[in-house]
Amino acid sequence: MASDNDPVPDPTRVPHHQLGVVMIRDAARQEPLVAVIASMLEETVTRNEDHQKTSNLVSFTGRKPPLSPCAFVTRIGKYSGASPCCFAVGLIYLERMKKRDTGVCLVSTNFQRLFLVAVMTAAKFLDDFYYSNKHWAEIGGLETAEINYLELEFLFRIAFSCTVQRSEYMQMAGQLRQYMMSPSAAAAEVSKLAIHGKDSPAEESPKAKKAPSGEGAGRQQPGQGGQQSGKGE
Repeated sequence: MASDNDPVPDPTRVPHHQLGVVMIRDAARQEPLVAVIASMLEETVTRNEDHQKTSNLVSFTGRKPPLSPCAFVTRIGKYSGASPCCFAVGLIYLERMKKRDTGVCLVSTNFQRLFLVAVMTAAKFLDDFYYSNKHWAEIGGLETAEINYLELEFLFRIAFSCTVQRSEYMQMAGQLRQYMMSPSAAAAEVSKLAIHGKDSPAEESPKAKKAPSGEGAGRQQPGQGGQQSGKGE
């Protein structure tokens, strides 16, 4: 009987009758990555803040949210219904954005919108079912109109490049697992992106606010948006 530590075969290279079992094992191995990503993003934002780095992504910039990066990633995992692999794919999307624009940098005033939209985009591309944009906006404490706009800008900034090869994903997953085993040794490699509470949704809502030059965002409760397999609002 295979253990959780045994290598998982590539689902694209196994007989059809074994595919279901392999895919279940493969998905189970991705679950710990969410906590690793949360920790890595916390470290990345803190390091960028310490080095006084700034980002040129005006549309994604707002006031510093009340939740830490780690707590915010946990919140997304709790309320979004996105599969764990979407979080790693979200990082890959952010890397692609960084390669196209070296001014991209995760800081305390933009990680909330950037990572939320990155994971939402991955969920729409990868998952069979996903919540509407309205629900995702409620997770992030944003208005639906704002997340609609940010989604479109995000897609243009990654040139609508949403396809991720398995080899690319496995490389990212490997770096994240290395980070989990030895953060100090792997942090530079994983974070070269330079992009390197309570149970009640209402009580822990991050209520994001745009900077004075933009519009304020309302505070809403996740769970009101319906899960769907089509385009979000």
